[in-house]
Amino acid sequence: MSIEERLTILATPSKGDGVRIHVEKMVEQKSKEFDLVLKQLPHLETAISELKLGNADLVAMSAWDWKEHGDDELMISAILPRREPTWVLVSEDKPEYLVSKAKIICDNLLIVRQLARLRDDLDIISSAEFISNFNDSKLDEMDDRDTISWLEECRQDDLIDGFVTTRSFHSSLKFKSRRHTLGLHRDHPERTHFIPPPLHGFTILVSRKGFPSKHIISMNDDAAEICHQLESSLYESLDDFLLPIVGIYVEQRKIGTILREAKRSKDDATIDSVIGTNGKPINSQIRMHMAIETLSSNGKVTAMCERIVPLEKGHMGMVNLLKEFNFLIEVMQKEHEELNRVIHGMPESYKDARGAILNLENHSDSAPKDLELS
Repeated sequence: MSIEERLTILATPSKGDGVRIHVEKMVEQKSKEFDLVLKQLPHLETAISELKLGNADLVAMSAWDWKEHGDDELMISAILPRREPTWVLVSEDKPEYLVSKAKIICDNLLIVRQLARLRDDLDIISSAEFISNFNDSKLDEMDDRDTISWLEECRQDDLIDGFVTTRSFHSSLKFKSRRHTLGLHRDHPERTHFIPPPLHGFTILVSRKGFPSKHIISMNDDAAEICHQLESSLYESLDDFLLPIVGIYVEQRKIGTILREAKRSKDDATIDSVIGTNGKPINSQIRMHMAIETLSSNGKVTAMCERIVPLEKGHMGMVNLLKEFNFLIEVMQKEHEELNRVIHGMPESYKDARGAILNLENHSDSAPKDLELS
């Protein structure tokens, strides 16, 4: 439905989250359908203030901005199609092929652990720790964009072997160095998966309460809206100590794609869950794929849960996934006392007392293990 009156959308300068570029493309694409004006303000707080004063109709922001600035006077009126949420490693080689003890800069605690799971020989440090080696106050004052540009200079000077950043941040910078996706790698099951940090890739259009959102329904992407709701609910339901070290990804997928991947990886459990006894798909053709994981600090132990459910059962699937994940975390963090009864066929050491399998706080985990529920 077209709108005759002009709509003003406020945005802020690019912060590396991809929102500014995304909303610019949307305004261009919808120019024949709507009379849109995109204005830039220096700060999101200023944009929200102007929105509440009635000087604009919509404010573009990321999902993380909405978590921080959303209140009872505002509402989400539309969510644009989701951009790729995975992060990237800027380096000459894929992480699997980096030289031994390669120095990698990464500030995301989840991805630090995921990289350690992939390669326990990597030297992974934060940008703050790396900058502290230079004893230069000017480096301490850099913003995120300047820091990334400086890290690229350091990489080209062979001071580091690579650094991790968001896909949007990398794309917004002038340099076009090689980047390697830290992704789910469904087409390459032999590669280590990286469930991304939650809530990345969303561009949200926020309005005042009472705004006629139905008039801009063509701007809204239904799949992105559902995925944002489920991913947000999962994230907000977790204990605080897990939030910096949890990967969450929710997406809509066609059943044909799921079946092809399951057959390629010989995943009989997934095949059986979506195909009925008559050989036809159960319920709708669209599935919600939800995955969540966390890792020990040294990356040797992974706790992961995954569910594929029909679109209409997305909320219940999310609730059950959360229950399974919390139960898994609880069990893996328990210590086990010595067993009095010897179980036939099990090794003698099976009955010995054992410490917790998953230690999220320190580096005392011993043997590499991956436990997951599907």
